[in-house]
Amino acid sequence: MTKIYIHLIEALIILGLIVMVALTFTSAMIRFVPGFGGIFWAEEVTRYVSIWMVFLAAGLGVRRGIHLSADMIAMAAPGSVRRGMFLFAYALMLVFEGVLLWYGTQLAISNHAQQSASLRMPMSYAYAAIPAGAAIMVFETLRLIVLELTGTSTAASLVDD
Repeated sequence: MTKIYIHLIEALIILGLIVMVALTFTSAMIRFVPGFGGIFWAEEVTRYVSIWMVFLAAGLGVRRGIHLSADMIAMAAPGSVRRGMFLFAYALMLVFEGVLLWYGTQLAISNHAQQSASLRMPMSYAYAAIPAGAAIMVFETLRLIVLELTGTSTAASLVDD
């Protein structure tokens, strides 16, 4: 189940990149065709797809532990102290992600009536990337906490004592 979930997110990110490249290339090339001024909505679609890609990838970043971290002090600490420091860091991450989830949801709901400039679609579709990405980050951070508490390999346990 977990592999399907990860592969789905990765596939959506790859699909987003393909859409962005194809749309940008097509829009640029079609400008040279007489009688066409380009695809007027291409930049807007590219922007919204990019936003979705960033927030989906942020969740994968939490899963893989590739976000920026300052863990030099934790690495120098003994095992039990290190574990506590990582759990504290995960708790702070959950607070941030919870705020992002809450306010992102409020933003998406409150801007449903607002329409995008070119596509005339509800802006809540673009803003929904914020709570969707935050939900993935919350899930992944909770997974890291469980792994840490059960003693399974995490960032904290990868450091030798």
